[in-house]
Amino acid sequence: MRQVRDSRQADLLLLLQSRRILFKAGLRRQDTAAGSVSRDEHYRSAVLTTANQLSILRIIFVPVFIILLTDGKTGWALAIFIAAGLTDILDGVIARRFGQKTSIGTVLDPLADKLLMTTSVVILSLPQMGFPNLFPRWLMILIISRDVFILLVSLIIILMVGWRVFKPTPYGKASTAAQVITVLAVLYANWYGEAVPELSALFYVTGAITAFSGLHYLITGRQYLGIE
Repeated sequence: MRQVRDSRQADLLLLLQSRRILFKAGLRRQDTAAGSVSRDEHYRSAVLTTANQLSILRIIFVPVFIILLTDGKTGWALAIFIAAGLTDILDGVIARRFGQKTSIGTVLDPLADKLLMTTSVVILSLPQMGFPNLFPRWLMILIISRDVFILLVSLIIILMVGWRVFKPTPYGKASTAAQVITVLAVLYANWYGEAVPELSALFYVTGAITAFSGLHYLITGRQYLGIE
């Protein structure tokens, strides 16, 4: 009888230990799942900041702008361009004010700007669009060439000396501002519906600022590489 009783006690202890092990394993799985969810939420909050969402919205504006402009709805295209410019200013303010500067934001923000600017100058320079005020083809080529040149210089620097975050220079900001003002002026003139010869002066000023900023980036790139 004692042997039977001891055997039952041993079975009972074994059963209790097994349940305890299973219970602890279940708790660990729950902790792991909760940790995974927490990490996912942290990742989303770190990437999908308000500033980055505004940059993504600006990218979404690009196809809308293309459709409106090619469909002859210049006024609406002008409104989209202005809205994109406002989101550009707003996302910068939010990123600085609320500490939302992220590595992906340093890519999204200039990408959105370049997509919209390149799209604008290319479409506005096409004669077949029938605009009374065309964006000069030489200025369009200069703007795109400068951006490609800066991209190539940046890639060379990264390959040779490692990853770098290239902050906009005052000349680069002045170039961007001049280009935005010029595109706005052309869009407005085309919406107004009459040729504006005075735009030529603005084209030359923008071209000079764009060329100078490209030269300045070349000098800065040589300094990064230690080339005198």
